[in-house]
Amino acid sequence: MTKRIFYKAFLAILLFSVACVDPYLATFTGDTTIFVVDGRLTNDPSVNYVNITESIPSGESNTTFLGVGGATVNVLVDESFTIPLNEVRAGRYEFPNGFSGEVGKNYKLEFTTTDGRFFESKTEHMLETPEIEKIYDTFDGEAVKTVTETSPGFNVYIDVKDPEEEKNFYMWDWRYYENQLWCKTCTDEFYYNDASTDSLGECREVRFRRGKWDYNCNSPCWQVYSSEKFNIMNDDFSNGQLVKDRLVASIPLYTYDGALMEVRQYSVSEDAYDYLRLVISQGQETGGLADTPPATLEGNIVSSNPDQPVTGYFIVTSVTKALHWMDKRSVNGDFIARGLFVDGRVAQPEPTGNDTTRPPLAPCLAVENRTNITPTGWLFGG
Repeated sequence: MTKRIFYKAFLAILLFSVACVDPYLATFTGDTTIFVVDGRLTNDPSVNYVNITESIPSGESNTTFLGVGGATVNVLVDESFTIPLNEVRAGRYEFPNGFSGEVGKNYKLEFTTTDGRFFESKTEHMLETPEIEKIYDTFDGEAVKTVTETSPGFNVYIDVKDPEEEKNFYMWDWRYYENQLWCKTCTDEFYYNDASTDSLGECREVRFRRGKWDYNCNSPCWQVYSSEKFNIMNDDFSNGQLVKDRLVASIPLYTYDGALMEVRQYSVSEDAYDYLRLVISQGQETGGLADTPPATLEGNIVSSNPDQPVTGYFIVTSVTKALHWMDKRSVNGDFIARGLFVDGRVAQPEPTGNDTTRPPLAPCLAVENRTNITPTGWLFGG
């Protein structure tokens, strides 16, 4: 994957004062290889991870991003004991099953690459996060706006009581679940799942059959969507008050069926907030630092070699969650649902014939954007 990347933070300098920007800016030359760290540790085991990526210049204005595999990655707890992380794929490291952080404790990330380069984060303190008081949605015919289009959807809001006499910095993200009925697509082929195939089945060419054919799932299945942008706030104007109508998500009208929203709220440190604010100012469009890394920013990670550039952040924070069932009853039939296919097309089942064993059903594969595990809070028939 290559992306255009800029090595001077002109936009950040324009938007913020020099005093605010200085701790986070670093000028890297266009031929510099940069390590990028995107890590999070919370009191919820399902949210924790560390991604380590190396950005390698591959031309005048392009950069190739490669996951850093084989590293020894640990988290030090209260300077007293060490938690080793496990590599699940190149550059992706996860904590032991069931491990979670604790409010009030201190954590430091350390890792060593296969060629002996050593990196560590500053020590981060896990803060307590207030509960989300209320979560609700409103339908809007123009809820979802992109550069090229505006489409109908749901704006999701929360209320939260900000603690008094504290300086608080918040971050939000979310996961959204839709019931998925179609688990396999074959192009110019038919799907087979029988004694002649393995458990996943396979697409096979069939003479004189052309088209894209879709096959139903053989068990309950859910499509999973996640937030793609950073959403942060400080409490300068709400200290000790109820924060009302905070917009946390705008969800397209995928289907008219009920769906489940999970919103996650974090209390981050002031340093983490300032870093993320500068990431946003540089045009960061994703909720993962390693996807389009802000190469001009220095986070809380340092290298034992002062000449080795490194960016990114190891965020330590507690998390609170709120579940919300979106029944979609407020939507009338004047709006077209986009469906759950990426290209927005309508499902096309395999044509039926004399063979009553066809079409077969396909398994729901647990992948990054799909799950066969019933989401907590899902209402069957809702």
